[in-house]
Amino acid sequence: MRRSRAKIRWKQPLLTLAALTLLLAFDGSGILRVGLGCAVLHECGHALAYRLLWQRWPEIEVSPFGLCLRLRGLPMTNLQELLLAAAGPAVNLLACAAVLAFMRATAYTYGGYWFACCNLLVGASNLLPLPGLDGAHIAVCLLHFGRK
Repeated sequence: MRRSRAKIRWKQPLLTLAALTLLLAFDGSGILRVGLGCAVLHECGHALAYRLLWQRWPEIEVSPFGLCLRLRGLPMTNLQELLLAAAGPAVNLLACAAVLAFMRATAYTYGGYWFACCNLLVGASNLLPLPGLDGAHIAVCLLHFGRK
């Protein structure tokens, strides 16, 4: 059995890496690092859902504007699109809940609150029904389910 690997495509790699280097170099508070970690968690949720639905790893595009799965031309049912779109925000919201539960059982820390808040913001903002965000895909799928 052949193992498939996720393919990562770099769009404008020099600009992307230069921007990341500069932003991380001047990120004294560490909030950018936490935010990037939350964005990577978000995309990992989508990638895992893709893997479970289609039994192969997706192609991931890295650009100066962020990370995203390349889905052009992929035939999907409404349920598959709904599950794929909801996976990213679900991972962020679960990570937020998990770190808050862990802190409640152990000790509260500023770093834990930063991580929980960033995950909450990334997950919740992606649920907005705006074009290009997961919320728009979820809204379209739910509208199609409502018509049946």
